[in-house]
Amino acid sequence: MSLLTWDYDGDLFCTLTTETGAGEGRMTHFELSEARMVPGGASSVSASPTPGPTVVTVLAYAPEEEKPAEVYFDATQTLPFAVLQHFVELVASQLTSAEL
Repeated sequence: MSLLTWDYDGDLFCTLTTETGAGEGRMTHFELSEARMVPGGASSVSASPTPGPTVVTVLAYAPEEEKPAEVYFDATQTLPFAVLQHFVELVASQLTSAEL
């Protein structure tokens, strides 16, 4: 599992990447959401980003599956096109590197 955050026009967005299964049953989930800062438990621990409600989800299957990736959108949320474009570039680069 990995969480990548970036700032766009003063708002924080994130991509959460999770891989499940093994071998031919392997799937990678890419989730785009607005990030939220969560305070640390102690005063010495700084706040850290956590994903908010998911706006876009991409499900990528293992190459052995020979199945195209699927995309799901949350119809109740909006986001700037530049954020979606950045997310697509991130997912595309990870999918391309996984196929090599």
